[in-house]
Amino acid sequence: MKSNRAIIVQARMSSKRLPGKSLMKIGEYPLIYYVLNRLKITGEQIIVATSTDSSDDVLVEYLEEQDFKFFRGSLDNVLDRYITTAYKFGIEEIIRVTADNPFVDIELLKGSLGLFKKYTYVDGIYEGGLIKGTGFELVNISELKNTSPLLPGHKEHVTQKLREELESSAKRIRLKNSFHINRVSDIILTCDFREDFDLISSILSHFNYSFNEPINEIVNYLNNNQSLKKLNSHLH
Repeated sequence: MKSNRAIIVQARMSSKRLPGKSLMKIGEYPLIYYVLNRLKITGEQIIVATSTDSSDDVLVEYLEEQDFKFFRGSLDNVLDRYITTAYKFGIEEIIRVTADNPFVDIELLKGSLGLFKKYTYVDGIYEGGLIKGTGFELVNISELKNTSPLLPGHKEHVTQKLREELESSAKRIRLKNSFHINRVSDIILTCDFREDFDLISSILSHFNYSFNEPINEIVNYLNNNQSLKKLNSHLH
């Protein structure tokens, strides 16, 4: 584990589509428990970047109880929240994950960390790339610091401008993986809507609420249960 590298997970309780989802219970534990404990498998340090808004007080209480590192920044300017979180903890290499994705592909993540040596931005969340909800991004703090937001979305969606200008730098690439690309069209593993939450709950229940099941096992389970896949596919 490099001291200047960390997984920074953005989380807030004021989601417009599914408010409070981070602390919604699946079995005995809230959604964010599965997100953070799955990420622990990487051996990397984990920091939750949440906001100073009072709606996130209850989330901070939970993080303190579970002894997770966190930083509170701007609610709406998530780009600035990432930058200030990184500065607070001395982080230069950021692994960006969102708190509504409990099934990040951990093996792929660990195998991709060497890309930091050559690239300043690796896009693992682009449309048609990794299975939605399993992806991540690798970004150097210098890239975020030099981002000049032109649209409101550039502040809310941290790396949107980098993805729009991907081809302007040889140090930016898209992460490709054949296993994911061949299955990306009909499997959705993120949590934006109630139907997403129900699907995630069903998957975790099937695997006895384990947070370390490999992606291929989850995919096999869904392929054998087509009705589950249809729970949320029409929403994305």
